[in-house]
Amino acid sequence: MIIKEIADKSQDKNILQQLLRRPDLIQGTRQKIEEKLKYLNSGIKGENKSAYQLNFYYRNSEDWIVIHDLRLVFQHQIAQIDHLLINRFLQVFVCESKSVSGDIIINEQGEFSYKYATNTKEVASPLRQNQRHMAVLENIFRSGLITLPKRLGIRLQPSLESLILVTENTKIVRPQNQVAGIERIIKTDQVKAKVEEYTQKLQWLRLCKKISSSTLKNIGQQLCDLHRSAPTTDWYEQFGIYPSDEFKAEAAAGACPAPASTKATAEATLGELSQCAGCGRNLTAAEKQFCDHHPMKFNSQAYCYPCQRTVAANETSR
Repeated sequence: MIIKEIADKSQDKNILQQLLRRPDLIQGTRQKIEEKLKYLNSGIKGENKSAYQLNFYYRNSEDWIVIHDLRLVFQHQIAQIDHLLINRFLQVFVCESKSVSGDIIINEQGEFSYKYATNTKEVASPLRQNQRHMAVLENIFRSGLITLPKRLGIRLQPSLESLILVTENTKIVRPQNQVAGIERIIKTDQVKAKVEEYTQKLQWLRLCKKISSSTLKNIGQQLCDLHRSAPTTDWYEQFGIYPSDEFKAEAAAGACPAPASTKATAEATLGELSQCAGCGRNLTAAEKQFCDHHPMKFNSQAYCYPCQRTVAANETSR
């Protein structure tokens, strides 16, 4: 049973794509947006592939529930869980998705790095990251926020298992010596076999811990009731793009600023190129239109974006 589907992240993706079509972006900002969009697309790809595998095997099962994109907040701690898989023996598989267009390298000390062509970048351990998520989830179970069934007057407690799901095209370079938890890093197409392996280990609990499908579903719904959406990211503010209000409205309406390839055409529709009243350089169509829409703010003058910020700051200080 699927209790919660994977979240739609298209809005963030669309806004970043719209920002890249702005003709006034400086190269440094453009590069940062491109990197963020690449990272976002990679994460979406990894989560979608993991979700596909979990849904394929467990969607129609009465013995399992699947929860995607669960964000829990408890005692000032946050767990952003990509996927939860829970069975009727209260085995909880906490799955973290990773999508890397290269190699994942794990050294003898259990340190992780990603290798892209000739570049290598050290990254935080996904095993430790998932352990933090599991700690928050375990504290929630023990707090009583989730109503769990009892056996002989004793409240049952779920057993938590960590899995790191890596996209199939990623090469995992493992160390020669044994590193604790490394066996939990698997390809997404291996998830069913690994889940069955861990399920068999607890076979002795089947008689005393098995719960009904309806109780399992109820536990999943209780967890989803605790879900708290992440705060909306203001990408305009994050990348220091001004004026944000104007382009936020355009993005919300599905519009976007004219791309660089149509910049000259857009400016031609306004007649001759205007010059900034502050520094004298030629204005883009977007710069002039913004000033035209806010004549009181700029005293009916037209300014470039840097000068708009200066004028706005001067007005605020008065």
